Amino acid sequence: MTNVFLGVQPIFDRERQVVAYELLFRSGTGGGFEGSGVDGDCATSQVILNAFADIGVDKLGRDKLLYINLTEGMLTSDVIQALPPDRVVLEILESVQVTPELIESVQRLVDMGFKIALDDFVFQSSWEPLLRICHIVKLDVQGDDEDAMRAKYASVFKNEGPRLLAEKVENRIQFVQCLNMGFDLFQGYYLARPRVMEGKRPSADKIRVMRLLAELQDNDLSLQEVERLIAQDVALSYRLLRFLSGASITQGRTIHNLMQAISLVGLRTIRQWAALVALGTLSTQTPYSVTRSLIYARYCQIVGERNLPREKDALFTVGLFFNLDEILEIPLVEALASLPLDDALKDAILSHEGVLGQVLASAVRFEELNAFGPVPPSLGLSGEILSAYFLEAFAWARGVQSQLAAPLSAA
Repeated sequence: MTNVFLGVQPIFDRERQVVAYELLFRSGTGGGFEGSGVDGDCATSQVILNAFADIGVDKLGRDKLLYINLTEGMLTSDVIQALPPDRVVLEILESVQVTPELIESVQRLVDMGFKIALDDFVFQSSWEPLLRICHIVKLDVQGDDEDAMRAKYASVFKNEGPRLLAEKVENRIQFVQCLNMGFDLFQGYYLARPRVMEGKRPSADKIRVMRLLAELQDNDLSLQEVERLIAQDVALSYRLLRFLSGASITQGRTIHNLMQAISLVGLRTIRQWAALVALGTLSTQTPYSVTRSLIYARYCQIVGERNLPREKDALFTVGLFFNLDEILEIPLVEALASLPLDDALKDAILSHEGVLGQVLASAVRFEELNAFGPVPPSLGLSGEILSAYFLEAFAWARGVQSQLAAPLSAA
């Protein structure tokens, strides 16, 4: 796992309520952009990746806008178009060269629903086209007296113009003066200093497996698409074929290629086993984590096969992903967020809701050595029966894991 960092500084309205956050590059708990040796495009890319992929911007509140500084290169990048327009304010830095191409790019972003802010704005005639289409203008008032602030305000203010944000407000006097002038938004050390959020980025192999798991959960996948996904990873393909060749589900028939395996054991089963084998390829700080996933998956599946046949596939998935947080070393909510699972499955995993969650809860109870505690009444099964299922799943999981752990060079 890699530590990742993100600076956030609140932006306030006239009632001193937080309405947005500016997202800032941080190389550590204290290291900012200046002196980092990182170029602007790279810094912005890191901010976006850390905020939306690793740390999670929802921690800042779903109703808060997020300001992101953009260089000229990033403004014309397809990466920006992947951001949520309803959450993001794109800040155009003062160092940007205003060209017809840039204006066209910004207009395209506005048409897509993005809000645009002009950062550290100092009026020049070349900026007028952007001034006409932007939504917010940020004026740096650091060290300014009232006359200097009023001059900056007057250079932009129009009755139908953009909202004005006073940034780098250093003290109460400046805040009151800006408030009386008519500024709409405020940012600065007087109101709140930036704080650093920290998160974890999974290793490359874990990210790869997460992507594979996510794609395998698509119920509309065809045989050819499943074959393509698995074939992208040679080691995974080899392990899966070798594993299926020795598994009882193939009834002793030799498997020579992925399409034969899919046709022989069925699309549903091959997706389950591919997910299982993919998880088994991951290294983890807790060796028992993958074993636990296998036990839970098989236990829940057994309960389904023998008592809830319509739910057996969903139960396998619920059990398999229950301790994904241990394997990926990120919070379970974040791990599940990247998987296109039905809400009922996520609710079962996270809070043991519904019949799927009750089956999963019984597995947790058995593992905690409370096998003969009260069984959820809707299951209608005794503790002895469920205990037998759990022991059967345990034996199965150990056999599966021995095969997954075998060296790739094995015959």
